[in-house]
Amino acid sequence: MPTDALSALDEQLDTLMSMLNNGEWESLPDLEPALLGALNAANAPLPSGSITRQRLEAMQDKLTRAIEACMTRKEQIAPLVNALSKPKIQP
Repeated sequence: MPTDALSALDEQLDTLMSMLNNGEWESLPDLEPALLGALNAANAPLPSGSITRQRLEAMQDKLTRAIEACMTRKEQIAPLVNALSKPKIQP
């Protein structure tokens, strides 16, 4: 049922936001299968009137905040990753 799929997605987004807020970056790969499964399941057409605009906007807000948090983290670690990827100069 699509609304159950949306509930599962909403729950996974809550878990994701909790992990991001707590800095649990190393745990993100463990969440990936469940989050992708929830996203795929929620990608079905919804019956008319089965979900409110407010609920959809709240889920969109969670997705936006998660993307922004991940982009910020990427910017923070990019110099470290780049420093590790540079070849060492031999004398």
